Amino acid sequence: MKKFAVIVHGQNFLIQDQEDKFAALREFYIHAYPEAETAEAAGALALELVRELMQTRKMVRNTPENAPTLLIDECAEVAEWPDCTRPLSGFVFIEAAKKKG
Repeated sequence: MKKFAVIVHGQNFLIQDQEDKFAALREFYIHAYPEAETAEAAGALALELVRELMQTRKMVRNTPENAPTLLIDECAEVAEWPDCTRPLSGFVFIEAAKKKG
């Protein structure tokens, strides 16, 4: 199996974490470090890992009509992973820009 570093970009996530009083619309980036045969398989595994983490934390408050999206921002094969013990880094949250309308 090959080693990959994948950057996942989440968009349109209505997030309410334990410390938040109210949900807020956010974007985020998170790094994943999967093992896979191809870059496509690594990207799919990275998306699955992020989805599982978000379901476990029960953070997402979107309705089905306003679904969030997960995108692969970058996927690269690496010789060695960075010094990490988990397949995912921490989330880097960004407050989503408000749409003009």
